[in-house]
Amino acid sequence: MNLENNDELEKFKSYMHERFNELERDSRGTAWDFVGLSVSLDYLASLTKIKVKVKRKEELKWQSGREYFTIFINKFFPEAYSQFTYRNGSNDLPEQMYRTLRCGLAHAFSLYGEPGGHGRTGSIMIGHGEGNLIPAQKAPPRDDTVILNFIPFINDVRNDVRTALNNLIEAARSDPRLKERLLERIRAQPPLQLILE
Repeated sequence: MNLENNDELEKFKSYMHERFNELERDSRGTAWDFVGLSVSLDYLASLTKIKVKVKRKEELKWQSGREYFTIFINKFFPEAYSQFTYRNGSNDLPEQMYRTLRCGLAHAFSLYGEPGGHGRTGSIMIGHGEGNLIPAQKAPPRDDTVILNFIPFINDVRNDVRTALNNLIEAARSDPRLKERLLERIRAQPPLQLILE
């Protein structure tokens, strides 16, 4: 991906669409499918990170990973994700996705998120079955687990993130500050690419 091009945002958008298609096409039915997807989600969510006002102070700070990731899931994923309720009554799937997929798989190569905090061990199981967002039946280690199956999950991701990415790029075209922030981030940490591109 040549980031020197006139329309870097369009190239970036096309590149990311290709990577999501590649994830599905090259799926092998292993945990690596979810690792790649989790890293991609974290990268895209980080593009939406903004500075927010600190309570009781006049200064600005960057949103935390939890803030931008859960906002990204709530805003750009199908409503079923933000509305999902565990058997224990918790309505926090975006938070559990942050703790398990982002902190666990993408950052620690584990399905166990950060110790402490708001993550619940076993809140998400991954698989390669047919359905998605399936409450587990007596699934270890507890019965308040949701099962995310790769193909339905990546379809949700690809369709909704494609729309979100398209909307983000369009918004950046009319908002010079947003465009500059996105380009700065993409230039500072471009997505994976072949050396010869």
